[in-house]
Amino acid sequence: MEQKLFDWKKIVLASLVGGVLMAFVAGAWHTLLATAFYKENVHASHDGTGIIFIAYILLALMMSVLWSAVRGSVNGRWAPVLFGAFMGVLWVFPHELVMVGAHGKLEVPYVLRNAAWHVVEQGFGGWVMGLILTSRVGIFQSQNTLK
Repeated sequence: MEQKLFDWKKIVLASLVGGVLMAFVAGAWHTLLATAFYKENVHASHDGTGIIFIAYILLALMMSVLWSAVRGSVNGRWAPVLFGAFMGVLWVFPHELVMVGAHGKLEVPYVLRNAAWHVVEQGFGGWVMGLILTSRVGIFQSQNTLK
């Protein structure tokens, strides 16, 4: 059975599930587990939870669309996790370095530690979204294919 390149039902579902899960994991990390680390380094209060949630849904949407486009060229059980981890670094690392250069407030060890966290956070999201996007059973089964 051939798969469609972009199965929008799966992409929407993966984006919503992945975005919500990544936002939840991020919230647990930033507000429960590593609160002192972030207050000490960036003095962030993370008050804009609505915007943060939207950002995670958008990140998940971009990840889902990109994964759908490249999944035929990557193989292996860990491919969605590695893809997610790569996206985590791509999402935060360059921006954090720009902030160090522009404001000189953050230090490179902080940037590296924060990027390492996003490897975990988006790696988890990539894994969950990969399960949804590559599933061939149940509600995910599709009758339409591209030839």
